Amino acid sequence: MKKRLWPFLLFCALIPASCERSAAPSPGSSQGPAAAAPLPVASTAGSGQAAIHGPSFTEKIAVYPEPATYDLAIDVDYDSGSLSAVCKLAVKNSGAGPVTIVPLNLYRLMEVASVTDGGGKPLEFGQRVSIFEDWREFQVNHVRVKMDPPLAPGASATLVIRYGGPLLGYAEAMRYVKDRVDKDMTLIRSDSLAIPEIGVPSWRENRARGLKNYVYRVSVTVPASLVVANGGRLVSRTEANGKATYTYESKVPSWRIDLAISNYETLVGADGGLKIFALSADREGAKALLARLTDVLGLYGRWFGPLKSFHGLTVIEIPAGCGSQADAAAVIQEADAFKDPSKRYTFYHELAHLWGVEAKDPLPCRFESEGLAMLLQHLVEEELDGKAGAAENAVSRSLARLSKNFAEHPAWQAVPMIAYGEKDLTDLSYRMGQVFFYLLRESLGEKAFLDAVGGFYQEYAATGATTRQFVEYIKKRSDVSLDRLFDEWVFTAKAAELVASGTPLAAIVERYRSADDRRSARALIPSERFAIVGPCRRPRESTESTASSLFANPTCASSSRA
Repeated sequence: MKKRLWPFLLFCALIPASCERSAAPSPGSSQGPAAAAPLPVASTAGSGQAAIHGPSFTEKIAVYPEPATYDLAIDVDYDSGSLSAVCKLAVKNSGAGPVTIVPLNLYRLMEVASVTDGGGKPLEFGQRVSIFEDWREFQVNHVRVKMDPPLAPGASATLVIRYGGPLLGYAEAMRYVKDRVDKDMTLIRSDSLAIPEIGVPSWRENRARGLKNYVYRVSVTVPASLVVANGGRLVSRTEANGKATYTYESKVPSWRIDLAISNYETLVGADGGLKIFALSADREGAKALLARLTDVLGLYGRWFGPLKSFHGLTVIEIPAGCGSQADAAAVIQEADAFKDPSKRYTFYHELAHLWGVEAKDPLPCRFESEGLAMLLQHLVEEELDGKAGAAENAVSRSLARLSKNFAEHPAWQAVPMIAYGEKDLTDLSYRMGQVFFYLLRESLGEKAFLDAVGGFYQEYAATGATTRQFVEYIKKRSDVSLDRLFDEWVFTAKAAELVASGTPLAAIVERYRSADDRRSARALIPSERFAIVGPCRRPRESTESTASSLFANPTCASSSRA
């Protein structure tokens, strides 16, 4: 549904998609950072560089390289609202044929000044502003670098990319991507393509390749009064001439880089493994959130077992409306959760993704991750915040909203949930997935539901899984038949028909509960529920509500903190 968002900005009319530049730096040319200026209608790519016939923009990419490492040096210029950067991108060829072209997408107003290999040899490249073929509101500066020589299967190479320009967000395509250079709050994220990303101007084609993990090292230079926040390990902070340079490196491989720059204060948990970057005005809220962070990690650990790896967790406050995100070592969290305890469920949602399993389908439908997190956020509210009925109320609201969505878009009613990725309807996976997991919990009973979800994570965390593998795993773990539930909610469009018709939640629940289900569901009172944590089995209330308890017990822990 992202493609239905906002209309083009005036920029679309000013810079046509056919604007193409191609260049190879001459060996003696100056290769400083790119000038912080909008992309011109036609130019060569940097001072002293001769215009030549660059790589074809119509040629289909036969073999894509994969990112291995990013080594970034970014200088933020607040006077011009721009940044200049040097990106050393190491790529590898995991394909069967040679890589001849490395395609890159960059923020639409940024321009590449030069590209060399790791030894300083200039590489031929071209760049042009391009509109995504399947997402008309989304424009990028599409860059193609010719590999000389071609990158053989199994080989690796380094590209040194010098680029820069203004950063003003992507409001016309993704409303949450408000990344910009601003003294109050600067956001530089993978979402805005302020960091070159391997890909082409096609949402579907990029998604089909999946998210690729890499390691990174990033240095950011800002005025000394500001703080650079990142989820990686802080290697150093140096200061000279009124400016500070922060250098971070990733703790674990990740699929994204998030940088936030502001007047942050830093709060650190008692054992040093938990850290929060909070705005000064929200310090008290951050203290409460740090305590709740420990509680939530402990609760999820008791429900689903220990994380396969845990290297600490950093939470970074960002403004409301900028889009919370989570990866293996960090959560960027909208400010509402800091300011208003009733909005913490959004924080619980992001933390649930730490126990997520990577989707292995070519075009994932995402209900297994987003739908589950949408339910878990409210189960945590019930457990920790004392909000009885939070999950049921949320699911009822989702049904009402979905019924309206299906009335407005009748064609969606014909699409089964497993096809949401193929049909670019993954936004529906959040609420349809939430309802599905609520029904699964009602069918299995709470303990069996938590054990099944936790077991799936423990089984597939290292390898990832397809939707069908998830279905088969849950079916095998169930003592009741789930065929009808999975058939109607995952593999056919019957669920959409039920929702569109306005069927009440109670009636939908009853549809999937047999006599045996009714007898077994809710059989245990809360004080008798057990959670499996690794090889241990113990009553819930006997476990300390601390994140460190997940890893400190040598009998139960599968990993320790770095």
